[in-house]
This record gives sequence, structure tokens and C-alpha cells, in this order.
Amino acid sequence: MKRFVVLGLLFTLLGCAEQQTRQYGTESPSRERARVHTELGAGYYGQGQLPIALEEFQEAVRIDSSYALAYNGLGLVYAALKEDSKADSNFRRAIQLDSSNPESHNNYGSFLCSRNRVDESIAQFSEAFKNPLYATPGIAYMNAGICSLKKPDEKSAEMYFEKALAVQPILYQAAYQLALIQFNRGQAGLAGETLRLALASADPTADVLWLGVRIQRALGDKSLETAYAIQLRKRYPSSEQTKALISGR
Repeated sequence: MKRFVVLGLLFTLLGCAEQQTRQYGTESPSRERARVHTELGAGYYGQGQLPIALEEFQEAVRIDSSYALAYNGLGLVYAALKEDSKADSNFRRAIQLDSSNPESHNNYGSFLCSRNRVDESIAQFSEAFKNPLYATPGIAYMNAGICSLKKPDEKSAEMYFEKALAVQPILYQAAYQLALIQFNRGQAGLAGETLRLALASADPTADVLWLGVRIQRALGDKSLETAYAIQLRKRYPSSEQTKALISGR
């Protein structure tokens, strides 16, 4: 369940574009056209239509070669297409043009960590979460925690997950990862409290429910253990976690 959160392009690309328009006033005709193509690219990216998204972002850059958000979009598309050199250069270009955009740092950091460039990745996440104007710093803290586990640096990961939950308590992935660290350390009670944040999500994953089963088993709470087990079997009957439950692990 170690999945990075790249706020897609639907992420804040559209929001950033609108915010920049409000901040700087009337756009030039070329910037407005580039923004429209970037928004279209974001929509196609969100739908998984990568070739069309790529065309839209490329058109945005052709119209306005200084539009940072379009390069951010190109970075995400090329990363999804496994064209790493192009992804890297476009992410860096986006940051060069607008180093104050935390989403560009977060997305570049996610790309770097997915390619096992861990230290570089955490540096980018740091640029994102230390920005006082970043609306969702918990995302970057959580991503830094996930990447720290790759080192592995569990102590740093725990710190980042705690900071993520301090600023955004509803980040269920951060709650799950922190609870897992605590459980593996023998702190079942603390892990149970932490996991409640993850279980509060509308659709808890199989990983979350399976950890809930194991925590309550360790605490000797048969009622809660059974409740989580029932949810796990009902929601994810074919999952590896349900198979582990049935086998008595």
C-alpha cells in the first residue's frame, strides 16, 4: 500500500491556473490559450488518455514556452509512459520557471522516489511542505514518509507520517503506514488508536482492515477483531489479506 499521492493534474493544475489568473490579473492571449490546453490535458490525464493529454500539453508549451504548469503536466505524462529522461527534464523545467509551486516539487519528488532516487525525492517533498502557501502539506509529508521507508529509515518515516496527520488528520494512507510501524514495534494499543483515522475513511482498503484484525487480535478484543474480519471478507473476498485471514495467519 506504499502509493504516492500525485495530486494528478486534476490535482491542483486547474486550481493553480485559476489562482494564477486571479493573482496576476488579466492573462495575455497566449497565456490564456496555453492555460486552456493545459486544463484539457489535465482532464485527459485524469481519464488515463495519455496520448491526447500529451498533445494538449505540447500544444500549451508551443503556444507559451514559459508556462510552468504545462511542463508539470508533461512530466507526469512522460513519467506514466516510462520515458524517464523526458519526465525528468520537464519536471525540472517546471520548477525552473516557477520554483514556488509546491505541486511541481511534490510531483517531481514522487517521480524521483518511484525511480529509487530517494534522497533527491525527499529534498523535493521538503520544498513542497515547507511552502507556507501549500494547501495540502500533509500530502508531501506523507510522500516523504513513504519514500523514507525505501532507505529504509523508519525513524524519519514515522516523523513524516506524524507531521502529515498533524496538518491533515484525514490522510488515511499516512495513518495506515504509521499504525503499521507502531504495530510492528509491539505498540498494538497505540497502533489501534492511529488506525482509527484510516478506518474512518469511506472505503477502507484490504490492508487497513487486515491490520485492524491483527491489532485487535494482539489486544485480545475478539469483538472488534471479528468486526474487521467480517468487513474484510465482505469487501475483499478474493484478496490476499482475506486468504491470510482464512488460513489463520
